[in-house]
Amino acid sequence: MHWHCDPLVRDAQALSWPEIKATALALTSKMNSDAALLPEETRLVASMGSKRLSDFTCGRYSARLAQTLLGLPERPVMQRGREPIWGTGLCGSISHSQQWALAGVTTLWRGIGVDVELADRVVPKLHKSLFLPAELEALARLPAVAAAVAFSAKEAGYKAIYPLVGEFIGFHQASIDLDWEKQEFQIRYHGAHPGNNALESGRGHWRIAGSHVMTLFLIQD
Repeated sequence: MHWHCDPLVRDAQALSWPEIKATALALTSKMNSDAALLPEETRLVASMGSKRLSDFTCGRYSARLAQTLLGLPERPVMQRGREPIWGTGLCGSISHSQQWALAGVTTLWRGIGVDVELADRVVPKLHKSLFLPAELEALARLPAVAAAVAFSAKEAGYKAIYPLVGEFIGFHQASIDLDWEKQEFQIRYHGAHPGNNALESGRGHWRIAGSHVMTLFLIQD
């Protein structure tokens, strides 16, 4: 897999990701002065406040960096509502934290979801609302940051499946199995919508960078 890390994001400079064909990730700092929109994208930002504009600009910039890593021309990423619209033959996902924007793009996989989170956002008082009892038991045996990884994994899975199926998935309708040594995860779907069963064929990966966790989830079938 192709990987670009903004020089301003020192915590993630040493990260490596598994070999995944026709897929790229790009991570950008919101302090990067090079982040800008394409002319087509500027039409989407007229009513945005400063924070939303910063998120949008950095996310779109990261998406274009990911496209170039795959040898593709820079295409604008438009949107329908809040959902990004990708070009023909392209599948992508964008996520933001307070400081960073992460984008993933693939020309091979049917669905892709990425997520970046501050690890301390997933505090213990939220755990019961986010995780099933079996997940809580598994998380109790892992480092504290595992809760943030599992939450981020659910977010990445939802971002990968929703464009394909269009059905909401509650936090208790999916559970995460973490392989802590391999930094990989699988998602089990417990809801009633058949299309969301495709989550169980997906592949998930995560990395920890300083105070952040990042997750990637890919669906082929």
